[in-house]
Amino acid sequence: MQTAGMSVQAFLDEYIKKVVKDELSKSRSDQNTQALGETWTLDEFRKKCCFGKDREWVKLFIFAQFKDEIVLGKPGGWLKPSKGKGSPYGIYAAEACKWMQENRHLINWDAKLPRR
Repeated sequence: MQTAGMSVQAFLDEYIKKVVKDELSKSRSDQNTQALGETWTLDEFRKKCCFGKDREWVKLFIFAQFKDEIVLGKPGGWLKPSKGKGSPYGIYAAEACKWMQENRHLINWDAKLPRR
């Protein structure tokens, strides 16, 4: 059977390719849109952006080291610092990921926490 010069099999192949391509495109778009307003806790941030480094390591070698760049209120800031015990850190996921990608070479990933 021919459909406007195309076999049924060829038609189905093209249709399936189009559906898959459209679904992949939609999925990527949904992921990007979700990330724009998504916020993380300190634990989510350290697991997703810091190779699972210890909480204290992240606070010392990223939050303290780069506070002038990353704290909310600064251009491009993405970190809402904790105000003390019981006050969580807040992290804007999309902005944090972008900053970490652009500045990963400035972080001393081999740094050790001081002994107590």
